[in-house]
Amino acid sequence: EATWYHNGHIPTLEDYLHNGWTSSSCPLLSLHVIFGLTNENLHLCKNCQEIIYHTSLIIRHCNDQGTSTAELERGDVASSIICYMQEENVSEDVTREHIESIILNSWKKINYHFNSLSTSHRKIIKQIINEARMRHVMYHSGDGFKVQDGQTQDQVLINLVEPII
Repeated sequence: EATWYHNGHIPTLEDYLHNGWTSSSCPLLSLHVIFGLTNENLHLCKNCQEIIYHTSLIIRHCNDQGTSTAELERGDVASSIICYMQEENVSEDVTREHIESIILNSWKKINYHFNSLSTSHRKIIKQIINEARMRHVMYHSGDGFKVQDGQTQDQVLINLVEPII
């Protein structure tokens, strides 16, 4: 991504996603689940690669949908939104619809693989899937990390704080 940025290169969506799914933070955040596995469950890592991949795509696309407008104004590195707009020569609205369809298809694949797991393995893998759920909450109405507004705060309270109290 840094090379693309410094060279002013906007990659194809496929090239962007090939790199972007690993930089989405999901593979790194999934380590907390993997470190907690016993030897009996270690084989699960091989079986959940598809779930980690599609969770990563969701995280990447949700982030891009929420932050692309501000990033474009700042001149940041291209997002999936910009890559697809340039590659297909379509509007931002058409692009966002396309990205939503990718997110929906990734959820379908996650659900398919998740439902093929045993109940005990589902409890473990659910932690990885929750990362994608949280990104949907944080980026649903824009950039929930950098733009501090009441909507993001309300969502965090409803989803994280109130269930505990």
